[in-house]
Amino acid sequence: MFTVPRNIKDGLKEATTTILVSSVRAPSDLTRDTPIVEDIKTVSSYNWLAEHETDYNVPTIQVPGAPPILHFPKGKPPIKLEADTGHHFIDQNASRMKGNSGLIPGLAACHAYKRDFKITDYDVVTDRNNLIKLFELIELSLVGTKDAVTPATSTPWRAPSIEAAAARRDRGGGGWRGRGRGRGGNRGAHPFFQQLGARQGMGIESMDRRAETTRIDIDVVSGYDNDTGKYIYDESSPNKTLVMTRWEAKNEEVVISQIDFRGFGHSFLTETRQFLSVEDGRVFQKGANDVTGYHCLVEYRLFGMKLLVRYHADACDMTKEEFVKWISQDAIHDLEGSDTQSEGSDEDEDDDPDRTLCESPTTDTFDLLDAFKTLSVKTERPSNEKLLSKLKLTASQNTNPDVVSLPKIPMDIIPTPNAVFPGEKILQVKTRGKHTGLNRERLHTQLFFSQTRNVFVAYHTRGVFSERETSKEDITAGLSKWADDNKELLKRLTSIFRQVKETVGGMGGKGAIGFVLRKKASDDPVVIDIQGRDD
Repeated sequence: MFTVPRNIKDGLKEATTTILVSSVRAPSDLTRDTPIVEDIKTVSSYNWLAEHETDYNVPTIQVPGAPPILHFPKGKPPIKLEADTGHHFIDQNASRMKGNSGLIPGLAACHAYKRDFKITDYDVVTDRNNLIKLFELIELSLVGTKDAVTPATSTPWRAPSIEAAAARRDRGGGGWRGRGRGRGGNRGAHPFFQQLGARQGMGIESMDRRAETTRIDIDVVSGYDNDTGKYIYDESSPNKTLVMTRWEAKNEEVVISQIDFRGFGHSFLTETRQFLSVEDGRVFQKGANDVTGYHCLVEYRLFGMKLLVRYHADACDMTKEEFVKWISQDAIHDLEGSDTQSEGSDEDEDDDPDRTLCESPTTDTFDLLDAFKTLSVKTERPSNEKLLSKLKLTASQNTNPDVVSLPKIPMDIIPTPNAVFPGEKILQVKTRGKHTGLNRERLHTQLFFSQTRNVFVAYHTRGVFSERETSKEDITAGLSKWADDNKELLKRLTSIFRQVKETVGGMGGKGAIGFVLRKKASDDPVVIDIQGRDD
């Protein structure tokens, strides 16, 4: 699938307001007693249902969603995987929404699960990706200052340093960019750039590329219309929310591993993840072409500011048995209370040997061992065409709660009987070469903003993964220490929220921010440019 990258300046007005990142200070109203993070709660979640989208040509999510389990049984022989190749999403939400805001599925999931949900209950609504970009920008602005933070790694970081780049240049490697692709010249004249290369493995080339393609769309809103997917802009409203929407030059791409090696992360997840579901009291595995992602929305207060953050979750920290017990509770309870349970079926599903009923005893819970004695997992999604045909209704006919159609967006929502999955059981998955260090500073940055406590690391040797070379870790203590170490930088982040909100609010509520790296020693090296949007 070939897509032409978007221009980072598309739809932006010429007038620019600049924030010098290094000059941003912590809000003056914060005290030493103000907690860094508090009131953490998972608000909603959803899965993308690609099969339904293909059948009915409408983006479809199920709410609440269910994360996949990570299935790497003990004693299994090592597996040899090919490097990541083929089609990959960069931003699945924006890609599937086909020109509509990529935040719509997250907001729709919140409304579907929590009827009293209001966007104005939050100070900031955003993707985790935006928070990581902004935080890293603040870090970069402090390189070489007393506030700079030294990244912690489990082994020394091996990314190209500024010295390595200089060595390539001296060997005729083509300037600071190296490998024959540079423009020549001493691009490290500014003290900032002299130290940038060793910073978390980000060399000048990678940061130039980040600055040239990084944009975040900004809306300062007084409300949100869930039926149309439109924000409400009322300048007189005293209660406004800063909404930050992820913007990527491309939302999807095709990777050719022989040309662009990206590691083995996608291949590993494809091989080891299983999406399980319960329908009519039966457990089955959904196919890889049916469910293509699991997203969570978590709320928390960051130095008093209330954030709603959406993020993509890799898997869950549960065994297959534990997961089936969790997902079956609500499904069986829903089945027992359904009027349709005793209506029978046109087909005798008990004749299907691949789908086995999870029997429920008289109590609200069931014995896991007994349930699993009767459990088999179907490797492909059973035919559900008749049910979907029955539930697919027009907007005027849609009184059935099993499918909620939003034709003005358009999008379909399929409610599930699940409770929201517990956030403390979400698992981030990382793959690394056996002799490559795991950059814990970057890991903690990522997982702090989603408040993800668990990480699973699979080490490999040239794509060969062994169960013995995997580890799972609760990093709650590490996140707490990271937050304390980066307290001042996080305070500055909340200041940027305030400045951006005030500036874009003065532009009518629609704008975008971009990052600029200035090379001259007389300039502030890192700035944020704020421009109005025409849409």
